[in-house]
Amino acid sequence: MKKIQTGVLNLWQSEKLEKEKAIRHFITDRKANGDDPEFSLSYSSTPDRSAIENNRALLAGAMGISPGQLYLPSQVHKTNILKVNPLTTREELMDTDALITNEKELCIAVMSADCVPILLYDKRNNAIGAVHSGWRGTVSRILAKTLREMHATYGTRGEDLVACIGPSVCQEAYEVGEEVVQAFSEKFGNKSGLLIPQPHNPGKAKLDLQKANKIQLMEFGVPEREIEIAGLCTVQNNNYFFSARKGDAGRFAAGIILASED
Repeated sequence: MKKIQTGVLNLWQSEKLEKEKAIRHFITDRKANGDDPEFSLSYSSTPDRSAIENNRALLAGAMGISPGQLYLPSQVHKTNILKVNPLTTREELMDTDALITNEKELCIAVMSADCVPILLYDKRNNAIGAVHSGWRGTVSRILAKTLREMHATYGTRGEDLVACIGPSVCQEAYEVGEEVVQAFSEKFGNKSGLLIPQPHNPGKAKLDLQKANKIQLMEFGVPEREIEIAGLCTVQNNNYFFSARKGDAGRFAAGIILASED
């Protein structure tokens, strides 16, 4: 993962996805540049709707598209998946945590502030996906569900995919309670290394959400060499990314676009 500047924006990019010339992608920094106000993409983060509209327009411009070609869902920590096309409405984006498309020059993106954003590119079938996976989405295997939906819709196979697991809370910074521990133990088992019990805090454990999503990718057949984990913890790198655990209301975005052939 590396930081770049595109126009007035500070953005981050996956080194694996950057090599794929048929796509463009980004992860936003919490600052447009060093002097600007917080660069949030979520309407819920501020009562100033015009500020978010301006930020979304800046992002769209930096990616070479119009604001109407930028699709950001209203996320609810469930497993609803939407296939995006040029006629997709704002209402259809409600209550959705994953987007997929094979349409050119449409940007599908998800927002985050500790939850795991995942970007997917199917090289063979020219299809893309963007997934928001918090602990609820992860334990409900929203990523696996999205992969199956891409297979059913576009013919996607694991061997066709390149994936980026973006900046999110890391295991070291993510202590969870008994409800979450039990849920992950039931869904992933106790031998996966996802949970590190905390002896000083009985019933609690530190959870590796990033690895839980990597497991789903590999179960689908994605080669490990084609999976990039950003290695940037949103709690520990709070100067670059919003973190709900650190009290931030803002949300950064991770998005991907299929480029037109010309």
